Amino acid sequence: MAKNDSKDRAEAEIEEETESEAEEAQEEVREAQDSEQEDEEVVSGGEEAEVEEKVGAGGVIDEGKLPFPRATITNLVRKDISKGKQIKGTVKDEMNLWVASMIERITKKMDSQPYTFVNYEMLKETIAPYESIQNIDAQRVGLVKQIALIKQNCKSVIKNIDSEAKGRAVSLKLDSEELPFPKATITNKIRKYISPGKTIKGPVKRGLNVWLGSVVERIAKKMDSYPYPYIDRSMFKEAIEPYEAVAEIELEKERIVQQMESIKTACDLLTMEIERKFKM
Repeated sequence: MAKNDSKDRAEAEIEEETESEAEEAQEEVREAQDSEQEDEEVVSGGEEAEVEEKVGAGGVIDEGKLPFPRATITNLVRKDISKGKQIKGTVKDEMNLWVASMIERITKKMDSQPYTFVNYEMLKETIAPYESIQNIDAQRVGLVKQIALIKQNCKSVIKNIDSEAKGRAVSLKLDSEELPFPKATITNKIRKYISPGKTIKGPVKRGLNVWLGSVVERIAKKMDSYPYPYIDRSMFKEAIEPYEAVAEIELEKERIVQQMESIKTACDLLTMEIERKFKM
Protein backbone atom coordinates (compact mmCIF):
# COMPACT_ATOMS: atom_id res chain seq x y z
CA MET A 1 0.00 0.00 0.00
CA ALA A 2 2.85 2.38 0.90
CA LYS A 3 4.54 1.60 -2.41
CA ASN A 4 1.36 2.51 -4.29
CA ASP A 5 1.16 5.80 -2.39
CA SER A 6 4.78 6.62 -3.23
CA LYS A 7 4.16 5.79 -6.88
CA ASP A 8 1.06 8.01 -6.93
CA ARG A 9 3.00 10.89 -5.36
CA ALA A 10 5.84 10.52 -7.88
CA GLU A 11 3.39 10.54 -10.76
CA ALA A 12 1.68 13.61 -9.32
CA GLU A 13 5.02 15.43 -9.02
CA ILE A 14 5.89 14.60 -12.64
CA GLU A 15 2.48 15.84 -13.73
CA GLU A 16 2.95 19.09 -11.79
CA GLU A 17 6.39 19.64 -13.37
CA THR A 18 4.94 19.08 -16.84
CA GLU A 19 2.15 21.56 -16.17
CA SER A 20 4.69 24.07 -14.83
CA GLU A 21 6.79 23.81 -17.98
CA ALA A 22 3.71 24.32 -20.15
CA GLU A 23 2.76 27.38 -18.16
CA GLU A 24 6.26 28.86 -18.55
CA ALA A 25 6.13 28.27 -22.31
CA GLN A 26 2.88 30.29 -22.51
CA GLU A 27 3.98 33.03 -20.12
CA GLU A 28 4.38 35.79 -22.70
CA VAL A 29 0.95 35.08 -24.15
CA ARG A 30 -0.70 35.25 -20.74
CA GLU A 31 1.14 38.48 -19.89
CA ALA A 32 -0.17 40.18 -23.01
CA GLN A 33 -3.74 39.04 -22.31
CA ASP A 34 -3.61 40.04 -18.65
CA SER A 35 -1.78 43.33 -19.10
CA GLU A 36 -4.43 45.47 -17.42
CA GLN A 37 -4.52 43.21 -14.40
CA GLU A 38 -0.72 43.29 -14.23
CA ASP A 39 -0.69 47.11 -14.32
CA GLU A 40 -2.90 47.22 -11.21
CA GLU A 41 -1.29 44.34 -9.32
CA VAL A 42 0.00 45.18 -5.84
CA VAL A 43 2.19 43.01 -3.65
CA SER A 44 0.59 41.99 -0.30
CA GLY A 45 1.50 44.22 2.63
CA GLY A 46 0.91 47.44 0.67
CA GLU A 47 4.22 47.50 -1.20
CA GLU A 48 4.18 47.57 -5.00
CA ALA A 49 6.21 44.97 -6.88
CA GLU A 50 9.70 46.02 -7.92
CA VAL A 51 10.36 46.78 -11.56
CA GLU A 52 11.74 43.62 -13.13
CA GLU A 53 13.46 45.24 -16.09
CA LYS A 54 16.57 47.39 -16.00
CA VAL A 55 16.75 50.96 -17.22
CA GLY A 56 19.92 51.00 -19.29
CA ALA A 57 22.71 50.06 -16.93
CA GLY A 58 21.00 51.59 -13.92
CA GLY A 59 19.22 48.50 -12.67
CA VAL A 60 15.89 48.25 -10.89
CA ILE A 61 14.23 51.50 -9.82
CA ASP A 62 13.10 51.54 -6.19
CA GLU A 63 9.68 52.98 -5.38
CA GLY A 64 11.29 55.59 -3.14
CA LYS A 65 13.35 56.95 -6.03
CA LEU A 66 10.30 57.67 -8.20
CA PRO A 67 9.01 61.26 -8.04
CA PHE A 68 5.35 60.34 -8.61
CA PRO A 69 3.23 57.41 -7.38
CA ARG A 70 3.44 54.55 -9.87
CA ALA A 71 -0.35 54.41 -10.01
CA THR A 72 -0.54 58.05 -11.15
CA ILE A 73 1.72 57.52 -14.16
CA THR A 74 0.27 54.12 -15.00
CA ASN A 75 -3.29 55.42 -14.99
CA LEU A 76 -2.40 58.45 -17.14
CA VAL A 77 -0.63 56.31 -19.74
CA ARG A 78 -3.28 53.59 -19.65
CA LYS A 79 -5.98 56.15 -20.57
CA ASP A 80 -4.49 56.54 -24.06
CA ILE A 81 -3.23 53.00 -24.69
CA SER A 82 -5.42 50.49 -26.53
CA LYS A 83 -7.03 47.88 -24.31
CA GLY A 84 -5.02 44.66 -24.20
CA LYS A 85 -1.60 46.20 -24.80
CA GLN A 86 0.96 45.48 -22.12
CA ILE A 87 2.94 48.44 -20.78
CA LYS A 88 6.43 47.32 -19.82
CA GLY A 89 7.63 48.27 -16.35
CA THR A 90 10.51 50.32 -17.71
CA VAL A 91 8.09 52.47 -19.71
CA LYS A 92 6.06 53.37 -16.63
CA ASP A 93 9.09 54.09 -14.44
CA GLU A 94 11.03 55.98 -17.09
CA MET A 95 7.94 58.05 -17.90
CA ASN A 96 7.77 58.80 -14.17
CA LEU A 97 11.38 60.03 -14.08
CA TRP A 98 11.05 61.82 -17.43
CA VAL A 99 8.05 63.89 -16.31
CA ALA A 100 10.09 64.98 -13.28
CA SER A 101 12.99 65.95 -15.57
CA MET A 102 10.58 68.01 -17.68
CA ILE A 103 9.58 69.94 -14.56
CA GLU A 104 13.27 70.60 -13.88
CA ARG A 105 13.96 71.91 -17.40
CA ILE A 106 10.89 74.13 -17.54
CA THR A 107 11.41 75.46 -14.02
CA LYS A 108 15.07 76.29 -14.65
CA LYS A 109 14.11 78.11 -17.85
CA MET A 110 11.53 80.23 -15.98
CA ASP A 111 14.01 80.80 -13.17
CA SER A 112 16.59 82.18 -15.62
CA GLN A 113 14.54 85.35 -16.06
CA PRO A 114 15.65 88.31 -13.89
CA TYR A 115 12.50 88.71 -11.81
CA THR A 116 11.52 88.05 -8.20
CA PHE A 117 8.54 85.94 -9.23
CA VAL A 118 7.48 83.25 -11.69
CA ASN A 119 4.19 83.98 -13.46
CA TYR A 120 1.92 82.30 -15.97
CA GLU A 121 3.31 84.28 -18.93
CA MET A 122 6.74 82.82 -18.21
CA LEU A 123 5.26 79.33 -18.16
CA LYS A 124 3.52 79.85 -21.51
CA GLU A 125 6.72 81.16 -23.06
CA THR A 126 8.74 78.26 -21.69
CA ILE A 127 6.43 75.44 -22.79
CA ALA A 128 5.70 76.98 -26.21
CA PRO A 129 8.73 75.29 -27.87
CA TYR A 130 7.57 71.91 -26.59
CA GLU A 131 4.08 72.52 -27.93
CA SER A 132 5.54 73.20 -31.36
CA ILE A 133 6.91 69.65 -31.44
CA GLN A 134 3.48 68.44 -32.55
CA ASN A 135 3.90 70.25 -35.88
CA ILE A 136 7.67 70.06 -36.27
CA ASP A 137 7.45 68.47 -39.74
CA ALA A 138 5.11 71.19 -40.97
CA GLN A 139 7.45 73.82 -39.50
CA ARG A 140 10.41 72.34 -41.35
CA VAL A 141 8.60 72.33 -44.72
CA GLY A 142 7.25 75.80 -44.10
CA LEU A 143 10.67 77.21 -43.17
CA VAL A 144 12.31 75.73 -46.28
CA LYS A 145 9.66 77.27 -48.53
CA GLN A 146 9.78 80.63 -46.79
CA ILE A 147 13.58 80.86 -46.80
CA ALA A 148 13.54 80.11 -50.55
CA LEU A 149 11.58 83.32 -51.05
CA ILE A 150 14.45 85.26 -49.38
CA LYS A 151 13.48 88.90 -48.89
CA GLN A 152 9.73 88.54 -49.39
CA ASN A 153 9.23 86.03 -46.59
CA CYS A 154 12.03 86.88 -44.14
CA LYS A 155 9.68 88.90 -41.95
CA SER A 156 7.09 86.14 -42.08
CA VAL A 157 9.63 83.54 -40.91
CA ILE A 158 10.65 85.62 -37.89
CA LYS A 159 7.06 86.48 -36.96
CA ASN A 160 5.58 83.02 -37.34
CA ILE A 161 8.19 80.88 -35.55
CA ASP A 162 6.38 79.25 -32.64
CA SER A 163 3.35 81.61 -32.90
CA GLU A 164 0.98 78.69 -33.38
CA ALA A 165 2.44 76.78 -30.43
CA LYS A 166 2.13 79.81 -28.14
CA GLY A 167 -1.50 80.15 -29.14
CA ARG A 168 -2.15 76.55 -28.09
CA ALA A 169 -0.37 77.09 -24.80
CA VAL A 170 -2.78 79.92 -23.97
CA SER A 171 -5.71 77.49 -24.21
CA LEU A 172 -4.69 75.36 -21.21
CA LYS A 173 -7.76 74.45 -19.15
CA LEU A 174 -6.71 75.90 -15.82
CA ASP A 175 -10.28 75.85 -14.51
CA SER A 176 -10.41 72.05 -14.59
CA GLU A 177 -11.12 70.61 -11.14
CA GLU A 178 -9.29 67.36 -11.86
CA LEU A 179 -5.50 67.65 -12.17
CA PRO A 180 -3.41 64.80 -13.62
CA PHE A 181 -0.64 65.00 -10.99
CA PRO A 182 -0.69 65.62 -7.24
CA LYS A 183 -0.54 69.38 -6.63
CA ALA A 184 1.99 69.10 -3.81
CA THR A 185 4.37 67.00 -5.91
CA ILE A 186 4.34 69.49 -8.78
CA THR A 187 4.81 72.44 -6.41
CA ASN A 188 7.71 70.77 -4.62
CA LYS A 189 9.38 69.88 -7.90
CA ILE A 190 9.07 73.48 -9.16
CA ARG A 191 10.35 74.84 -5.86
CA LYS A 192 13.40 72.58 -6.11
CA TYR A 193 14.69 74.43 -9.15
CA ILE A 194 13.50 77.98 -8.37
CA SER A 195 15.85 80.45 -6.72
CA PRO A 196 15.10 81.10 -3.04
CA GLY A 197 12.75 84.02 -2.48
CA LYS A 198 10.90 83.81 -5.78
CA THR A 199 7.12 83.55 -5.65
CA ILE A 200 5.46 80.85 -7.74
CA LYS A 201 2.09 82.11 -8.97
CA GLY A 202 -0.87 79.73 -8.68
CA PRO A 203 -1.56 79.49 -12.44
CA VAL A 204 2.03 78.34 -12.97
CA LYS A 205 1.52 75.31 -10.72
CA ARG A 206 -1.86 74.44 -12.23
CA GLY A 207 -0.72 75.20 -15.77
CA LEU A 208 2.39 73.01 -15.57
CA ASN A 209 0.30 70.24 -13.99
CA VAL A 210 -2.28 70.33 -16.80
CA TRP A 211 0.32 70.68 -19.53
CA LEU A 212 2.41 67.74 -18.30
CA GLY A 213 -0.73 65.62 -18.28
CA SER A 214 -1.33 66.51 -21.94
CA VAL A 215 2.29 65.66 -22.79
CA VAL A 216 1.94 62.22 -21.18
CA GLU A 217 -1.26 61.76 -23.19
CA ARG A 218 0.50 62.57 -26.48
CA ILE A 219 3.40 60.24 -25.71
CA ALA A 220 1.04 57.44 -24.72
CA LYS A 221 -0.90 57.87 -27.97
CA LYS A 222 2.36 57.84 -29.94
CA MET A 223 3.42 54.57 -28.29
CA ASP A 224 -0.05 53.17 -28.85
CA SER A 225 0.21 53.85 -32.59
CA TYR A 226 2.65 50.97 -33.07
CA PRO A 227 1.00 47.77 -34.34
CA TYR A 228 2.23 45.56 -31.52
CA PRO A 229 0.49 43.97 -28.51
CA TYR A 230 2.92 45.63 -26.09
CA ILE A 231 4.62 48.93 -25.27
CA ASP A 232 8.38 48.67 -24.80
CA ARG A 233 11.27 50.97 -23.97
CA SER A 234 12.29 51.62 -27.57
CA MET A 235 8.78 52.93 -28.32
CA PHE A 236 8.97 55.20 -25.28
CA LYS A 237 12.40 56.54 -26.30
CA GLU A 238 11.19 57.26 -29.82
CA ALA A 239 8.05 58.96 -28.52
CA ILE A 240 9.96 61.39 -26.28
CA GLU A 241 12.80 62.00 -28.77
CA PRO A 242 11.30 65.21 -30.23
CA TYR A 243 10.85 66.67 -26.74
CA GLU A 244 14.45 65.81 -25.86
CA ALA A 245 15.63 67.71 -28.94
CA VAL A 246 13.78 70.95 -28.08
CA ALA A 247 16.90 72.79 -26.84
CA GLU A 248 18.76 72.00 -30.07
CA ILE A 249 15.73 72.93 -32.16
CA GLU A 250 15.41 76.26 -30.34
CA LEU A 251 19.07 77.09 -30.99
CA GLU A 252 18.55 76.28 -34.65
CA LYS A 253 15.49 78.54 -34.76
CA GLU A 254 17.52 81.37 -33.22
CA ARG A 255 20.18 80.84 -35.87
CA ILE A 256 17.52 80.93 -38.60
CA VAL A 257 16.10 84.21 -37.23
CA GLN A 258 19.59 85.74 -37.17
CA GLN A 259 20.23 84.59 -40.72
CA MET A 260 16.89 86.01 -41.87
CA GLU A 261 17.73 89.36 -40.29
CA SER A 262 21.10 89.32 -42.01
CA ILE A 263 19.46 88.51 -45.33
CA LYS A 264 16.95 91.32 -44.86
CA THR A 265 19.78 93.75 -44.15
CA ALA A 266 21.74 92.47 -47.14
CA CYS A 267 18.68 92.83 -49.36
CA ASP A 268 18.14 96.39 -48.18
CA LEU A 269 21.77 97.26 -48.92
CA LEU A 270 21.55 95.65 -52.35
CA THR A 271 18.39 97.62 -53.10
CA MET A 272 20.09 100.86 -52.12
CA GLU A 273 23.10 100.03 -54.29
CA ILE A 274 20.90 99.13 -57.26
CA GLU A 275 18.88 102.32 -56.86
CA ARG A 276 22.07 104.36 -56.75
CA LYS A 277 24.03 102.66 -59.53
CA PHE A 278 21.50 101.38 -62.03
CA LYS A 279 20.52 104.71 -63.42
CA MET A 280 20.42 105.95 -66.95
